[in-house]
Amino acid sequence: METKRRYASLAAGWGLLVLFALLLFSFPAESAAAARKGIKLCLELLIPSLFPFFVLSSLLISTGLAGLCARPLGKLMSPLFGVGGSGAAALILGAVGGYPVGARTLAQLVERGECAPSEARRLSLFCNNCGPAFFIGAAGAGVFGSKEAGFLMLGANFLAAVLMGLSLRLVYGQASGDAHKGADQVPLSSLSAQLPECVRSSFASTLNVCAYVILFSILTALADCSGLLPHLTQALASLLPLEQADTLCRSFLVGLLELSTGTSALGDAVVSPAALPLAAFILGWGGLSVHCQSLPFWRKAQVPPGPYLRAKLAQGLLSALLTAAGAALFPLTRPVMAPAAVTLAAPALLGQEILALWVLSGVYFFCTLPQRGRKKAKKGLY
Repeated sequence: METKRRYASLAAGWGLLVLFALLLFSFPAESAAAARKGIKLCLELLIPSLFPFFVLSSLLISTGLAGLCARPLGKLMSPLFGVGGSGAAALILGAVGGYPVGARTLAQLVERGECAPSEARRLSLFCNNCGPAFFIGAAGAGVFGSKEAGFLMLGANFLAAVLMGLSLRLVYGQASGDAHKGADQVPLSSLSAQLPECVRSSFASTLNVCAYVILFSILTALADCSGLLPHLTQALASLLPLEQADTLCRSFLVGLLELSTGTSALGDAVVSPAALPLAAFILGWGGLSVHCQSLPFWRKAQVPPGPYLRAKLAQGLLSALLTAAGAALFPLTRPVMAPAAVTLAAPALLGQEILALWVLSGVYFFCTLPQRGRKKAKKGLY
């Protein structure tokens, strides 16, 4: 039985590869245009917002600062979420830095022995979230033309994550954390000693994220050109008696794959009452692209993908419900929420300066560190 399942899985994978190859050869121009669109999204939005938080999270953990804060934060994390204080770094950085900073932080904590795998499995269900820069800048101001809409979705998403963590504590109790180190056992290191490796690893992680964004941009374009996405959109819209159902259903289907494209597709339907909760669901769910970006980090943290995916789906639904309730209690003015031209605005976070730093640091650390290593090896320092 297990052998049959394995062969069925292999056959399905091969079938998808053949289909992907056929679509690439059938729509080469559209694939190239989608790749350029994905690269532009990485340069203008993802790199400026992700790279500095990757560096920050790496430095906090590698220098030992996060470990020093684990003991006092444990007095809050343990009764609320059933995990040790070191998990606060993943929760806070995941909420502030956006996808997939929380997953990467958690993987680093497990690798250093500061967080037990059982605690990582618990934290993975609510610590990997979309960041304020995307909620407020890209989705709120960029799509809905209202920062207030972004703040509303941000608050609903963070509350949904906290509620999930609290409910897990109530249902499953305390996660076993006997493998993690105490605060007095955490090795400390200077900032200058850790900076080169932190920047190098952050550069590589950012490249990994960008690669998945470009790939899913191509997959979305191929699904559109082949007619699969339009047919699914029409079939789903015919079942929903909603205003602008076609636009909403297309946004939902695209958002299942990639969150930035899914939220931007709502631009023509922002006046619909369902638009804001749908955007909250897409950002709370994250999209398969984000989950593929997070997968290497979950493997390092010994986190199975199944429970994580189910938790993200539940968080997306809960975030949509909380957003709908918030919009009913605090109505947002519709004229403000209908921008003339909808674009995903890049977060105002040092923009081009961060991009330049990212490129220069990558060139420097990838080109000079191997040379230094060879020189030291010759001198017998290794």
